[in-house]
Amino acid sequence: MSASVVDLEKQLKAVTKTGKYVVGRKEVLNGLKGSKLVVWSASANVPPRILDECRNLQVPAVRFDGNPIELGKTCGIPYKVSVIAVKSAGDASLGTFEKSEDYENPKSGFQRQQAAQLIPPVKTQEKEEKQEAKQKDNSRATKKKKEDVKSESRKSSRAKKEQEVKEKAKPSRKAKKENKAEEEEEEAEAEAEEDTDEEEED
Repeated sequence: MSASVVDLEKQLKAVTKTGKYVVGRKEVLNGLKGSKLVVWSASANVPPRILDECRNLQVPAVRFDGNPIELGKTCGIPYKVSVIAVKSAGDASLGTFEKSEDYENPKSGFQRQQAAQLIPPVKTQEKEEKQEAKQKDNSRATKKKKEDVKSESRKSSRAKKEQEVKEKAKPSRKAKKENKAEEEEEEAEAEAEEDTDEEEED
């Protein structure tokens, strides 16, 4: 059963502003009992189990012929919405949709099995996010490695400079010998002077 998109948008925005609702496949499935209306995106992987439960519980269901981004905008919600369940209408008037029975979302093969088991399909976006996170980790590791190499280089350079300063501070062997020779010469001169003094006294 098709419904006026304009009216649907008006009522859903009224619900999100003044009523109570839940969005998302698992959230809707868990809170389906007592719901006033369910609206789902035709291009989303909405599990048939949700639509089967809607039929069993006699909850009106409306198929929205647009993607989750468009359904989110229609609801006045700034993110993707694959399915929304209205718990309390608030100021919205849902009478137009009371007899809506869009309980069929054709699926085939593995896609239907995935939806029935509530197994989310592998998304390219998730893969890209994981690859991006991995690249960031690798980049951090490479950066840390470079920083460690720089740190080691600095330490090595500092140690080398300290060693050079120590070497410069140490007197050379030649200087030691010269100093020793000077000391011996001074001692010899002092002894000679003492002997001279003794001879004069005599």
